[in-house]
Amino acid sequence: MKRLLAALLCVLMLLALLPASALAEYSTTSNRGVDLEYPGARYYYYVPFAAQVQAYRENGAIYLMPMPEPGHGNLGTVATGTTVLVLAEKNGFFFVVTGDGRYGWNWNEWFEYEEDDVSPKCGGKGGTLDYPLVSTYGARLVQPKDSELFDEPETMTVAELSSGRIHLMPMPEKGHGNLGIVESGEEVTVLAERDGYYFFQTADGRCGWNGSRWFE
Repeated sequence: MKRLLAALLCVLMLLALLPASALAEYSTTSNRGVDLEYPGARYYYYVPFAAQVQAYRENGAIYLMPMPEPGHGNLGTVATGTTVLVLAEKNGFFFVVTGDGRYGWNWNEWFEYEEDDVSPKCGGKGGTLDYPLVSTYGARLVQPKDSELFDEPETMTVAELSSGRIHLMPMPEKGHGNLGIVESGEEVTVLAERDGYYFFQTADGRCGWNGSRWFE
């Protein structure tokens, strides 16, 4: 059940990645002119988890900060009681995404969550590269619809191919570039299906699409 919840919340995270026509675009530059800093790969959790914003002073909200340190302004606020998805942690700060697709940092002490839901972090796997959210052709990753989600995520293996790999595609159709590669034989978690394409997550936390025929 917890894996299902994690998968559903991963979809909540990916709402932020729909085409601009589907969602409002939010600033990634703070009110002090500081650009949002994305975590390096080693700071991401293997499995994102849900957390609820706790009371903060008298204004009933916390700030979305652009960096895992104070003094750089903010990207907006998130109200007390709001559920967010925690993607990464660095220096005592959580990197989160809200249900309406905004990203930012704040102290982990302002979030309440189930300790059992917290997976290990990637610990340097993949080096210090950030996980791409925009493909090599400039296409943003598209989330699956609720109706396309599996009742239970399925562990599958990438088929043995002559190329030795498949691509992480940003959407369930060809021609939009890729978000990276996944090696043949690698185990992945398949979360949803659309038009013969699977939406899946790799062991190091990357998400994308590819044809269902490439999985066993």
